[in-house]
Amino acid sequence: MKKILVINPVADSRWNKTDGDYLKKIAREGMVVEVVNIKKGPKTIESFYDGAFAIPGILKIVREIKNQYDGIMINCFADPGLKSAREVCDIPVVGPGESAIILASMLGFNFSIISVKKNVIPMFEMKAASLGLSKRLSSVEYIDMPVSELEDNFNKTEKAIIEAINKTIKQNNTEVAVLGCTGMLSLHSGLVKRVSIPVVEPAATALKALEILIDLRISHSKTGLYMTPDVGKIIGY
Repeated sequence: MKKILVINPVADSRWNKTDGDYLKKIAREGMVVEVVNIKKGPKTIESFYDGAFAIPGILKIVREIKNQYDGIMINCFADPGLKSAREVCDIPVVGPGESAIILASMLGFNFSIISVKKNVIPMFEMKAASLGLSKRLSSVEYIDMPVSELEDNFNKTEKAIIEAINKTIKQNNTEVAVLGCTGMLSLHSGLVKRVSIPVVEPAATALKALEILIDLRISHSKTGLYMTPDVGKIIGY
């Protein structure tokens, strides 16, 4: 039996059960999924500043449990600490943002990311660029709603996302939409019935990407981009 650890990189446990129930339904038979959150850090991640404060908690968990699981998923579209987490363990580590963008590039000529606030537009443009997919990104749309309010009114949130998707279809001939926040996962099943293009949900995508890596018994190379760090030179953590 294989085990996946999902790390919610926020100092708030309220999403753990919802996320766990959702991902367990998607996981293949025989795959155990456990969800934990960091103890110190941001309540939500909507900026580089938020993400920076999440990383120490993520790495603490990864260091402590890396021998107990077959793979790790960092459950945030911003992928905080993804690269550094890959360095401190030998099991595969995936992030929803990276996984979803790569999958979207396989499903059509271009894609749009639908996210929360205006400030994330350049953040996600930079993410697409780092993956070599800038020319495939048709736009980053935002619904002007903080992460903490996404589940307060499902109808309002769903309507805003649908409007953003239809806008980019009309203006950019977008072929694929990517939900730019894992906090939108509960809305995915309803959204796909009301829009005309594929909609990629990043948490499910990351989970399935991780299952593939686990089943293929393959993990990240440590000969170039990633290295095995000298953890002893880090003081105070």
